[in-house]
Amino acid sequence: MNDTVSPAKFHLGIVTGLGFEAEIARAAIAAAAPSGGDAVTVVCHGPGQAHGHSAARSLLDIGATALLSFGVAGGCNPDLPTGTVILSTGVRDLTADGSGEMLFTNREWQRRLKSRLLGNVLIEEAMLASVAVPATGAAAKHGLYSNLNAAAVDMESSAVARAAIGAGIPFMALRAIVDTADTSLPPAALAGLGPDGTPRIMAILRAVCRRPQDIPGLVRLGIASGKAKRALERSAAATAPMFGAI
Repeated sequence: MNDTVSPAKFHLGIVTGLGFEAEIARAAIAAAAPSGGDAVTVVCHGPGQAHGHSAARSLLDIGATALLSFGVAGGCNPDLPTGTVILSTGVRDLTADGSGEMLFTNREWQRRLKSRLLGNVLIEEAMLASVAVPATGAAAKHGLYSNLNAAAVDMESSAVARAAIGAGIPFMALRAIVDTADTSLPPAALAGLGPDGTPRIMAILRAVCRRPQDIPGLVRLGIASGKAKRALERSAAATAPMFGAI
Protein backbone atom coordinates (compact mmCIF):
# COMPACT_ATOMS: atom_id res chain seq x y z
CA MET A 1 0.00 0.00 0.00
CA ASN A 2 1.29 3.50 -0.74
CA ASP A 3 0.24 7.06 -0.02
CA THR A 4 0.14 9.17 -3.19
CA VAL A 5 1.28 12.75 -2.75
CA SER A 6 1.60 15.82 -4.96
CA PRO A 7 4.93 16.93 -6.47
CA ALA A 8 7.35 18.26 -3.86
CA LYS A 9 10.71 19.99 -3.54
CA PHE A 10 12.16 16.87 -1.93
CA HIS A 11 10.42 13.52 -1.84
CA LEU A 12 11.68 10.81 0.53
CA GLY A 13 10.57 7.28 -0.27
CA ILE A 14 10.65 4.71 2.53
CA VAL A 15 10.53 0.98 1.78
CA THR A 16 9.61 -1.60 4.43
CA GLY A 17 9.15 -5.33 4.12
CA LEU A 18 6.66 -5.80 6.96
CA GLY A 19 3.42 -4.03 7.74
CA PHE A 20 4.28 -3.05 11.30
CA GLU A 21 7.48 -1.37 10.09
CA ALA A 22 5.43 0.78 7.71
CA GLU A 23 2.98 1.62 10.49
CA ILE A 24 5.82 2.82 12.71
CA ALA A 25 7.19 5.09 9.99
CA ARG A 26 3.76 6.48 9.07
CA ALA A 27 2.87 7.20 12.71
CA ALA A 28 6.08 9.15 13.23
CA ILE A 29 5.58 11.08 10.00
CA ALA A 30 2.00 11.96 10.96
CA ALA A 31 3.25 13.33 14.27
CA ALA A 32 5.84 15.52 12.52
CA ALA A 33 4.45 16.42 9.12
CA PRO A 34 6.97 17.69 6.53
CA SER A 35 6.81 21.36 5.64
CA GLY A 36 8.03 23.70 2.95
CA GLY A 37 6.75 21.59 0.06
CA ASP A 38 8.77 18.48 0.97
CA ALA A 39 7.06 15.07 1.07
CA VAL A 40 7.56 11.55 2.36
CA THR A 41 5.87 8.34 1.22
CA VAL A 42 6.01 4.91 2.86
CA VAL A 43 5.49 1.78 0.75
CA CYS A 44 5.27 -1.84 1.90
CA HIS A 45 4.77 -4.57 -0.69
CA GLY A 46 5.93 -7.39 1.60
CA PRO A 47 9.24 -9.08 2.47
CA GLY A 48 11.93 -10.16 0.06
CA GLN A 49 13.91 -8.93 -2.91
CA ALA A 50 11.06 -8.88 -5.44
CA HIS A 51 8.76 -6.97 -3.11
CA GLY A 52 11.54 -4.58 -2.12
CA HIS A 53 12.24 -3.88 -5.79
CA SER A 54 8.58 -3.31 -6.68
CA ALA A 55 8.11 -0.99 -3.69
CA ALA A 56 11.19 1.03 -4.64
CA ARG A 57 10.06 1.23 -8.28
CA SER A 58 6.63 2.48 -7.23
CA LEU A 59 8.29 5.24 -5.22
CA LEU A 60 10.49 6.25 -8.14
CA ASP A 61 7.41 6.32 -10.36
CA ILE A 62 5.82 8.99 -8.13
CA GLY A 63 8.96 11.10 -8.00
CA ALA A 64 10.97 9.97 -4.97
CA THR A 65 14.30 11.78 -4.79
CA ALA A 66 15.86 9.59 -2.05
CA LEU A 67 15.18 6.04 -0.83
CA LEU A 68 15.39 4.63 2.71
CA SER A 69 15.20 0.94 3.63
CA PHE A 70 13.60 0.87 7.09
CA GLY A 71 12.77 -2.04 9.38
CA VAL A 72 14.19 -4.96 11.33
CA ALA A 73 17.03 -7.36 10.62
CA GLY A 74 18.72 -10.46 11.95
CA GLY A 75 21.89 -9.92 13.93
CA CYS A 76 25.20 -11.31 12.65
CA ASN A 77 27.73 -9.60 14.95
CA PRO A 78 27.60 -11.54 18.25
CA ASP A 79 28.45 -8.39 20.22
CA LEU A 80 25.26 -6.59 19.20
CA PRO A 81 22.12 -7.10 21.32
CA THR A 82 18.50 -7.05 20.26
CA GLY A 83 17.32 -3.50 19.61
CA THR A 84 20.64 -2.25 18.24
CA VAL A 85 19.96 0.15 15.37
CA ILE A 86 22.23 -0.41 12.37
CA LEU A 87 23.03 2.70 10.37
CA SER A 88 24.25 1.01 7.23
CA THR A 89 27.59 2.01 5.74
CA GLY A 90 26.79 -0.23 2.78
CA VAL A 91 24.84 -3.30 1.70
CA ARG A 92 26.55 -6.49 0.57
CA ASP A 93 24.26 -7.89 -2.12
CA LEU A 94 24.31 -11.66 -1.71
CA THR A 95 21.41 -12.34 -4.05
CA ALA A 96 21.87 -13.99 -7.43
CA ASP A 97 21.86 -10.55 -9.07
CA GLY A 98 24.41 -9.08 -6.69
CA SER A 99 27.02 -11.84 -6.37
CA GLY A 100 28.52 -10.15 -3.32
CA GLU A 101 28.77 -6.60 -4.68
CA MET A 102 28.95 -3.78 -2.13
CA LEU A 103 26.33 -1.05 -2.53
CA PHE A 104 27.31 2.01 -0.51
CA THR A 105 24.96 4.29 1.39
CA ASN A 106 25.04 8.09 1.46
CA ARG A 107 27.63 9.22 4.03
CA GLU A 108 26.10 12.63 4.75
CA TRP A 109 22.67 11.06 5.30
CA GLN A 110 24.27 8.53 7.64
CA ARG A 111 25.92 11.36 9.59
CA ARG A 112 22.63 13.24 9.98
CA LEU A 113 20.84 10.13 11.20
CA LYS A 114 23.55 9.45 13.73
CA SER A 115 23.39 12.98 15.12
CA ARG A 116 19.61 12.69 15.61
CA LEU A 117 19.70 9.21 17.12
CA LEU A 118 22.52 9.63 19.64
CA GLY A 119 21.08 9.25 23.12
CA ASN A 120 17.83 7.74 21.85
CA VAL A 121 18.90 4.24 20.77
CA LEU A 122 21.96 2.00 20.71
CA ILE A 123 23.65 2.68 17.36
CA GLU A 124 26.10 0.68 15.29
CA GLU A 125 27.45 2.06 12.02
CA ALA A 126 28.14 -1.08 10.03
CA MET A 127 27.55 -3.09 6.89
CA LEU A 128 24.37 -5.01 6.15
CA ALA A 129 24.13 -8.21 4.17
CA SER A 130 21.07 -8.63 1.95
CA VAL A 131 19.95 -12.13 0.96
CA ALA A 132 17.35 -13.78 -1.24
CA VAL A 133 16.17 -16.32 1.36
CA PRO A 134 15.94 -15.81 5.14
CA ALA A 135 19.15 -16.35 7.13
CA THR A 136 17.49 -18.02 10.11
CA GLY A 137 20.25 -20.14 11.62
CA ALA A 138 22.95 -18.98 14.01
CA ALA A 139 25.67 -20.68 11.93
CA ALA A 140 24.63 -18.83 8.77
CA LYS A 141 24.55 -15.48 10.56
CA HIS A 142 27.91 -16.06 12.23
CA GLY A 143 29.31 -16.89 8.80
CA LEU A 144 28.10 -13.60 7.37
CA TYR A 145 29.93 -11.78 10.15
CA SER A 146 33.15 -13.81 10.20
CA ASN A 147 33.50 -14.01 6.42
CA LEU A 148 32.09 -10.65 5.31
CA ASN A 149 31.97 -8.51 8.48
CA ALA A 150 28.20 -8.02 8.09
CA ALA A 151 26.65 -6.74 11.32
CA ALA A 152 23.11 -7.75 10.34
CA VAL A 153 21.13 -9.31 7.51
CA ASP A 154 17.86 -8.46 5.76
CA MET A 155 16.05 -9.26 2.51
CA GLU A 156 15.08 -5.91 0.98
CA SER A 157 17.93 -3.42 1.29
CA SER A 158 19.97 -4.45 -1.73
CA ALA A 159 16.92 -4.21 -4.01
CA VAL A 160 16.19 -0.72 -2.68
CA ALA A 161 19.84 0.27 -3.04
CA ARG A 162 19.95 -0.91 -6.66
CA ALA A 163 16.81 1.05 -7.48
CA ALA A 164 18.32 4.20 -5.96
CA ILE A 165 21.65 3.73 -7.75
CA GLY A 166 19.86 3.16 -11.03
CA ALA A 167 17.93 6.39 -10.56
CA GLY A 168 20.98 8.35 -9.42
CA ILE A 169 19.48 9.31 -6.05
CA PRO A 170 20.71 8.91 -2.43
CA PHE A 171 20.12 5.66 -0.53
CA MET A 172 20.26 4.78 3.17
CA ALA A 173 19.27 1.80 5.32
CA LEU A 174 18.22 1.83 8.98
CA ARG A 175 17.57 -1.56 10.56
CA ALA A 176 16.94 -2.67 14.16
CA ILE A 177 18.20 -6.10 15.20
CA VAL A 178 15.56 -8.63 16.29
CA ASP A 179 17.20 -12.05 16.57
CA THR A 180 20.80 -11.90 17.74
CA ALA A 181 23.67 -13.71 16.04
CA ASP A 182 23.45 -16.64 18.46
CA THR A 183 19.72 -17.14 17.86
CA SER A 184 18.24 -19.61 15.39
CA LEU A 185 14.65 -18.84 14.46
CA PRO A 186 12.17 -21.63 15.25
CA PRO A 187 10.55 -23.13 12.12
CA ALA A 188 7.09 -22.27 13.47
CA ALA A 189 7.93 -18.56 13.23
CA LEU A 190 8.55 -18.78 9.49
CA ALA A 191 5.51 -21.00 8.95
CA GLY A 192 3.35 -18.25 10.38
CA LEU A 193 4.59 -15.46 8.10
CA GLY A 194 2.28 -14.66 5.20
CA PRO A 195 3.54 -13.60 1.75
CA ASP A 196 2.86 -9.96 2.65
CA GLY A 197 4.78 -10.26 5.93
CA THR A 198 1.65 -10.40 8.10
CA PRO A 199 1.71 -13.02 10.89
CA ARG A 200 -0.82 -15.83 10.37
CA ILE A 201 -1.90 -16.96 13.83
CA MET A 202 -3.62 -20.16 12.73
CA ALA A 203 -0.57 -21.22 10.73
CA ILE A 204 1.63 -20.64 13.79
CA LEU A 205 -0.73 -22.68 15.98
CA ARG A 206 -0.71 -25.55 13.50
CA ALA A 207 3.09 -25.43 13.33
CA VAL A 208 3.33 -25.42 17.14
CA CYS A 209 1.05 -28.46 17.33
CA ARG A 210 3.47 -30.28 15.05
CA ARG A 211 6.57 -28.89 16.80
CA PRO A 212 5.79 -28.00 20.44
CA GLN A 213 9.54 -27.76 21.03
CA ASP A 214 9.39 -24.44 19.15
CA ILE A 215 7.34 -22.76 21.88
CA PRO A 216 10.30 -21.45 23.99
CA GLY A 217 11.91 -20.05 20.85
CA LEU A 218 8.68 -18.34 19.82
CA VAL A 219 8.39 -16.75 23.26
CA ARG A 220 11.96 -15.45 23.07
CA LEU A 221 11.34 -14.18 19.55
CA GLY A 222 8.22 -12.34 20.72
CA ILE A 223 10.19 -10.58 23.45
CA ALA A 224 12.99 -9.71 21.02
CA SER A 225 10.50 -8.41 18.45
CA GLY A 226 9.05 -6.08 21.07
CA LYS A 227 12.50 -4.65 21.82
CA ALA A 228 13.29 -4.16 18.14
CA LYS A 229 9.92 -2.54 17.54
CA ARG A 230 10.51 -0.05 20.37
CA ALA A 231 13.94 0.76 18.93
CA LEU A 232 12.36 1.45 15.55
CA GLU A 233 9.69 3.62 17.17
CA ARG A 234 12.29 5.69 19.01
CA SER A 235 14.37 5.98 15.84
CA ALA A 236 11.38 7.13 13.81
CA ALA A 237 10.23 9.60 16.46
CA ALA A 238 13.72 11.14 16.67
CA THR A 239 14.23 11.49 12.92
CA ALA A 240 10.77 12.00 11.34
CA PRO A 241 9.47 13.36 9.12
CA MET A 242 12.44 13.19 6.73
CA PHE A 243 14.58 10.57 8.57
CA GLY A 244 17.77 12.56 8.13
CA ALA A 245 17.47 12.64 4.33
CA ILE A 246 17.59 16.45 4.43
